[in-house]
Order: sequence, then structure tokens, then C-alpha cells
Amino acid sequence: MRFFGTVRKQYLLFLGIFVSAMLFLAIFGGRGLMQIYHLKEEREKIKVANARLDEENQKLAHQVERMKNNKKEEVEKIAREELGLVKKGEIIYKFD
Repeated sequence: MRFFGTVRKQYLLFLGIFVSAMLFLAIFGGRGLMQIYHLKEEREKIKVANARLDEENQKLAHQVERMKNNKKEEVEKIAREELGLVKKGEIIYKFD
């Protein structure tokens, strides 16, 4: 009778170790819950970056359309705002 008690304890110990190892791998393994969580976070960051890039693309496409229609005025506006260029004879005042 004692033999079966020891075998049963060994079986339960082995089962406990096996289940613990499986849980550890399920949580921290290569395709575990932690990896899935990090991948979801990264996917959200990429979605936000894509949304920003889509918005910038739309602005640039709109700017190209404006340049096609009002070429001189739009080019002058871009040169002034983005490149800091001025017309001949203009005076620039800079304030702190």
C-alpha cells in the first residue's frame, strides 16, 4: 500500500512540474501571452504612425493641387513659409 502512495506523490509532483512548465511557456514563451501583448502595442503604434502619414499625404496632395492651379502665388507662399525667403527690398524683423 505504501508503494502506491509514493507513486501517486511522484505522479502528482511530475504533473505539477509539467503544468507549471506549460504555464511558464504559455506566458513567457516565444509565442506566449507577453509576446502577443507586445505585438499588439507595436501594432497600435504603427496604426497611429500610419494615420499621421495619411494625413500628411493628404496635405501634400492638396498642396500639389493648389500649386497646379495658382502656381506663382503658391510657390511664393511656400518659399516664404518653409524656406524663409524674402523678396528683393523687403526688410525682415525678428522678435524674441
